[in-house]
Amino acid sequence: MSELPAPRTGGEILIDALRQHDVDHVFGVPGESYLAALDALYGARNQIRMITCRQEGGAGFMAEAYGKLTGKPGICFVTRGPGACNASIGVHAAMQDSTPMLLFIGQVAREVMGREGFQEIDFRQMFAPPISKLALQIDDAARIPEIVHYAFRTATSGRAGPVVIALPEDMLTDTVQVADGLPATPVHAYPSPTAMAALREKLAIAERPLMILGGGGWHGATANIAAFAEANGLPVAVSFRRQDLFDNTNPLYAGDLSTSVDPKLIARVREADLLLAVGARLGEMTTRDYTAIKQPVPLQTLVHVYPEAEELGHVYQPDIAVVAGMAEFAHAARTMDPVGGARWRDWAKAAHADHEANREPDTLPGEVDMAAIMAHLGNVMPDDTVITIDAGNFSGWPQRFWRFRRHASELAPTLGAMGYSVPAAVAAAVAAPEREVIGFVGDGGFLMSGQELATAVHHKARPIIILINNGVYGTIRMHQERNYPDRPIATDLTNPNFAALARAYGAHGDVVERTADFAPALARARGSGTAAVIEVRLEPEVITTRTTLSSIRNAARERTNT
Repeated sequence: MSELPAPRTGGEILIDALRQHDVDHVFGVPGESYLAALDALYGARNQIRMITCRQEGGAGFMAEAYGKLTGKPGICFVTRGPGACNASIGVHAAMQDSTPMLLFIGQVAREVMGREGFQEIDFRQMFAPPISKLALQIDDAARIPEIVHYAFRTATSGRAGPVVIALPEDMLTDTVQVADGLPATPVHAYPSPTAMAALREKLAIAERPLMILGGGGWHGATANIAAFAEANGLPVAVSFRRQDLFDNTNPLYAGDLSTSVDPKLIARVREADLLLAVGARLGEMTTRDYTAIKQPVPLQTLVHVYPEAEELGHVYQPDIAVVAGMAEFAHAARTMDPVGGARWRDWAKAAHADHEANREPDTLPGEVDMAAIMAHLGNVMPDDTVITIDAGNFSGWPQRFWRFRRHASELAPTLGAMGYSVPAAVAAAVAAPEREVIGFVGDGGFLMSGQELATAVHHKARPIIILINNGVYGTIRMHQERNYPDRPIATDLTNPNFAALARAYGAHGDVVERTADFAPALARARGSGTAAVIEVRLEPEVITTRTTLSSIRNAARERTNT
């Protein structure tokens, strides 16, 4: 029997557990409630890089984006009370996006718990499922290896997601002797031979099949699922903000079921006789508010593959329910005898043709042509560029016009949180410095988390932020004019000079007011050697990639008058 390690503090045991799980980055804001863990991070500074953020919401988003990018749990440390409340948005994003993440929260000392101590919150209640997969508190330093192991396994197994762990500050200073145990490995179900045989039978008699990819857990799985699609000639659509699951230039790619969805793709979902949904929950965004697929029993034959049984039949009752991890299903699908796909060859060809036609830009007014800007980005940026996308109508430009070529190149929150893109771009630039990173954000979203530019400059990360400034909360203004024409309120914004603000942070700043200004501005940003902001000033009239604010308002007036 091996000897126990020398006595260690709880903080040292915790950081040793992170090292054992190959953690290389930690995102956070320091706090006095976990000083012992910070001191242990100092001792591990050659193995674990601490990324000091400027607000806990940004730290949470960075950890979530790191998890999306790498497939490893993103690690975040914050202090009790206000710090944990700020970080909760990152937990919400990780849960909705099925992203592995661990949030460690410094907690009040055990002796004052239950007395409404300074900044005290019961985090096991605050972060209880469904906002996280699991919320725990470690009260005994000797149990740190056990509980951290369980947290990593929970975060990465089945449907991935966030785990929250509260750390009483006095527990972290206790000295105990305990073995480290083993690093956790994820556990995923493999599809049964019976389920795969049933899938093949349904596919063999289909006339108009469509595969829909979505959800998380796709690291190591996309090559096999592409091979399965190609072997069977299957057209492939992707769910909201999951465009990087399938090469958008592949002749089988049918488009994305998102906010800027092509109406022809929605029609194709309705017309399909077989839907193979792999990883997607089939929520309201993917199904056009549950109208493209009838509930509870779809008109189409539905084969639903998901990593947790609880989701299968939750909204839609499938003909075949398959509990499987994405890598496990993709491997089984690739090795399945193909059915050929000759019957639906024209169907698949038409699906891709519709997608390509949807990329033809609409004619919109103004000095800035965002479609032309997106075309220039596509021509000059590498295929592996990481694209981060915030919430807002501007997001339609990268979603409609950027071609995602490989997995882990789209970091965008399916929960639609503003303020995500800048922290996510910083995290991507930190975690993958060999890749170029472009973050798309609106003027509203930038001022929710733009201070994380200081984090980028401090850690020498070099994302390029394309800030689309139209002076309004565009999505809300659009809905106001659509539902209450000529009565906008609370959506006009007074903004700073964003380029000057970027320079004040020590980043590069530039302004684009005409289409011709963009190419040289991008070249300057890429050559600046630092983080950069390109402020693109867009008229609020250009409210979406397809129409104008005036057109929406006029249509609403006509409805009101009739």
